[in-house]
Amino acid sequence: MIEPPHGAARRLAFLFKLVGDGPSRFSLGDLAARADLPQSTVHRNLQALIEFGLVERSGNQSYRIGREFYRIASNLLQRFDLVRSAQPLLAELVADWHETAVLCSYSPIDRRVVIAASVCTPHPLRFAIENGMEIGLVWGSLGRAVLAFLSPNEIEVILRDPAVGPLTGRRRMPREAMMEELETIRQRGFSRYYDPRMEIAGIAAPVFGSEDEVLGCVGVTMPSSRYRDHLEDDLAEAVCAAAKHLTLLAQTAQGVQQAG
Repeated sequence: MIEPPHGAARRLAFLFKLVGDGPSRFSLGDLAARADLPQSTVHRNLQALIEFGLVERSGNQSYRIGREFYRIASNLLQRFDLVRSAQPLLAELVADWHETAVLCSYSPIDRRVVIAASVCTPHPLRFAIENGMEIGLVWGSLGRAVLAFLSPNEIEVILRDPAVGPLTGRRRMPREAMMEELETIRQRGFSRYYDPRMEIAGIAAPVFGSEDEVLGCVGVTMPSSRYRDHLEDDLAEAVCAAAKHLTLLAQTAQGVQQAG
């Protein structure tokens, strides 16, 4: 459980995020338990959210996400929907290469990469992918495709995290080797990962916003037994092309918003 923040403003923002990430209807006790805060504190903050229509009272002493919350979310989606824009690109990768294609989104607030969208391979043998799954930044092609293009300060913070792989349980490569790997990724514009012991392999390329900030990445994942079929750069070039296309869409949309 994430430790609740100190300070009234940060606590309100924390609760607002929990409301948005949680069920559409919830009780005071449920939200207090998720937040690890006293019910009196949560109740006081809910009154502020209710005042601005972000939360509404529901029946049976419960609450629900407010209509103003949905209006704001709808406005944001109309500006640019990264997931919706990526879907045809992912589908095209699967149709052409018959491997699972994914879009990962990066949150700079909590430094997390999650699977935002995926299209599965028709092959019965495949690596299990679920939308919402968190990806380690220092592990695999997807995480490193994002990590390599973050600022040096962000990279330093992330490299302080536990050095044991979430899937393999093995220690990650030494820091010097990791920095060399990230530089290689920056030079070629995409990352590769191959681990025959865990039957995991993948190729991924970063997606950028209008100020060259990393929004996430586009990638393909596959069992390592099929990785040798993609050792040439043709699949890597296809992944990079999809990521560049999505970058162009994102930057164009953000540029239009800023001009407006």
